[in-house]
Amino acid sequence: MVKRPQKTLARTLNPGQACSRWILILILFAPGLVAFHELGGQRETILVANLAPEAESVEPERPDELVKIFAVVKAHRPDIDEAEAWRVSEVILEESAKRHLDPMMVLAVIRVESGFQYTAVSPMGARGIMQIMPETGRFLTETLRHEYGLHPPSYRPESLDDPLLNIRLGVYYLHDLTKQFRSLNLALLAYNAGPAEIQNRLENNIAFSHEYATLVFDAYHHLKKTRPPTF
Repeated sequence: MVKRPQKTLARTLNPGQACSRWILILILFAPGLVAFHELGGQRETILVANLAPEAESVEPERPDELVKIFAVVKAHRPDIDEAEAWRVSEVILEESAKRHLDPMMVLAVIRVESGFQYTAVSPMGARGIMQIMPETGRFLTETLRHEYGLHPPSYRPESLDDPLLNIRLGVYYLHDLTKQFRSLNLALLAYNAGPAEIQNRLENNIAFSHEYATLVFDAYHHLKKTRPPTF
């Protein structure tokens, strides 16, 4: 019988030996795998932590004109918080644009009328930040009830102490007087003395003082020269 060359047998492991080897591998490499997993989690946490503050700090960019109005409001009312000052500034800008008035002129009227005091009351009874007479306020509330969703029956003179409502009514009133008299100078005089008084003096050629309009225009030119701050 011819002897065949012996082949090298493949090295095989019985089930017990295979199991022991896998256990040994797990013992050797498990700590490294756990550490790698924990490190990955830590890196993800750090990445999120680093990105979160940056995302939270992003604020919408405000127009320069709004920033300038805000600066004027805060300069006269440093006692109110920034959120309130921004809201008042936004309403001044919105209403001025809607009524085709320079917001610096509106600010000038506010400065002369009340010095930005919300609850100011004049000896004649005019109220609020733009010093509106209660009866004028009632008429304006009725006129603008649909535009702003106002409820005239609930109107009270104290309603004019709300600066946002007062600004909306006051800016509309100044705009309406400007259309009526076709002159901002006369509109300012009518805002202060009443349209009936100015109309009567014009019709009867009676002289009247321009002092109030001069005060407002002086304040306006001063505010126009003010540079907006950088934040």
